[in-house]
Amino acid sequence: MKSGFSHPLGLRQRLLLWILLPLIAVFIGSILFDYRLAQETADTAYDHSLNNAALDIAAYIQTVGLKPELHLTPEAEAMLRHDAVDKIFFAVRDSNKQLLIGDANLSVYPGTIHTQPVFAEDIYHGEKIRATTQHITIDGNEISITVAETMRERDHASNRILAATIIPNLVIIAATLLVINFGVRRGLAPLVHVENQIASRSPRDLRALDIAHAPREIRPMLTRLNELFESLRTAAAAQQRFLADAAHQLRTPLAGLQTQIELVAAEGKYVRNDERLARIEEAAERIAHLVTQLLIYAQTEPAASANQIFHPVALHELAESAASTFIDHALAKDIDLGFEIQPAIAEGIAWMLREALGNLIDNALRYCPAGSTITVRSGIHCGQPYLAVEDNGPGIPPKEHKKVFERFYRIPGSISGGCGLGLPIVQEIAHLHAATITFSKPAKGGLTVTLTFPENHTENT
Repeated sequence: MKSGFSHPLGLRQRLLLWILLPLIAVFIGSILFDYRLAQETADTAYDHSLNNAALDIAAYIQTVGLKPELHLTPEAEAMLRHDAVDKIFFAVRDSNKQLLIGDANLSVYPGTIHTQPVFAEDIYHGEKIRATTQHITIDGNEISITVAETMRERDHASNRILAATIIPNLVIIAATLLVINFGVRRGLAPLVHVENQIASRSPRDLRALDIAHAPREIRPMLTRLNELFESLRTAAAAQQRFLADAAHQLRTPLAGLQTQIELVAAEGKYVRNDERLARIEEAAERIAHLVTQLLIYAQTEPAASANQIFHPVALHELAESAASTFIDHALAKDIDLGFEIQPAIAEGIAWMLREALGNLIDNALRYCPAGSTITVRSGIHCGQPYLAVEDNGPGIPPKEHKKVFERFYRIPGSISGGCGLGLPIVQEIAHLHAATITFSKPAKGGLTVTLTFPENHTENT
């Protein structure tokens, strides 16, 4: 089993790969062909010079009586053997293979074929040589003239030809790579636009993609995506209708149940068992609260909120309104509930932000003992709008900060009658609004929960 993850190549990498591989193969073939052609041309020039040397020696052969003789002065021989890089060897033999002059150990190589000189490569005195033998007839005497030279200059020339062949081709390959990469980037620019268009969307944005300027090859895929978005919008709308109907159907009987319990209590039917009546009332209230929280949580999920539209929301007005609805509850628990608000506006869904702030206030009221103080704040900090709820209650231990966002999780030992959905709902709403949730401890103890919204989603007043 492989421990790593394989990363498939992107479309641009695939295009570059399939364009460059054949192109590099063509360049390699071109380099080999050019090198071979240039090498053959250089070898032909060197061989021609070697053959001319044999013909020059033949010009110095004369027949004296019946015996051929080579009239080659020491100066002429020194000039013949002189070369700045290579060593020159030669040998002149008669028809009996007897050496007339030159290097005795130099072999006799094949001569001309159809008047064309034949060249051979050999090892002489530990060095590679290239040699040719000219067979001529002078006054009826067959003379063989062998001329050879070392291959140092040829090898140097081969290296220069190889460098002269490879370097320009490498420059051409590099330039071609740049041009192809630029062309592929430009050609795939519409795909990058589509990618950015999709990546910049939030989970709730199910609008149809703009395919008017998309490449023809991906329009069918984008059309199918738009059809999928339409199906999701339809499903989300159906889910919203179901949630609304379920909320109505559930809240109505629960409200009736609570009313009947209150009427029974008012009529004195349970005068003998006040404790049982209190438990029934508490259970009914908890069921109603749980149903409400479940419905709100379902409505804040991305799929259910896909059709919701963001609008500018005045956070200061929302904070004042939300805090006011809890005034009676706070008075009943002998808790001082107030607000310190500054103007701030954020793009969002008003009813969701009201639910988020309401859950934070409700949590503070549930966990704070009598005599506590709760303050609801709004404003702008470092250019970002925020909502905050501060209390001087027991707070939340740092090790529980992550756990409290789990559904139905309750801090061990808590005495509140909550259902464990308040902060998960706040988290869902925060994610939907690209907001962050932070916990901090005020100077006098307790807990401050702050919702901070992105600066680019705001419009200050």
